Amino acid sequence: MKKVSSTIIELLSLLEKKRELFDSIMKITLDQKKDLEENKGDKMEDLVGQKQTVINSVDEIDRSFSEGLNLLKKHLNVQTLEEVDFTKYPELRNLKLKVEEIMSMAQDIILIEKSNREKLVSVMNEMKREIKQINTGKRSIKAYEKANINNDGIYIDRKK
Repeated sequence: MKKVSSTIIELLSLLEKKRELFDSIMKITLDQKKDLEENKGDKMEDLVGQKQTVINSVDEIDRSFSEGLNLLKKHLNVQTLEEVDFTKYPELRNLKLKVEEIMSMAQDIILIEKSNREKLVSVMNEMKREIKQINTGKRSIKAYEKANINNDGIYIDRKK
């Protein structure tokens, strides 16, 4: 019983850390949205790097959580937590609620990410169009440039 309680407390602690990391991911995602709207993605590379660092931390927490959850299920002798009597282990209800909260945050982040991706594609297409116009302008200018004509004669003596 004591192992079960300590494992649940550890899992709750991991979920709290994960929720804090998801708060960071949400903030970075919103910063990306703002950057796309105001600066056409000037800070995007830095923000993506920041987000990747946080995601790596989330991955570590997920591995630890998975190990702890498997240990908990082993101690409780169940395949899923749905099989557990919540009246006997009321802390598990809190665990389940925290997981649902994090999953909801993940869905919110995904929606903003999707919007950001669409905006980024739009910005990239606009840049491609501008580059194409610049290249067309360069070709037009070259067509009107005066060719350098060499009026000096070049003679090669091929007799020996």
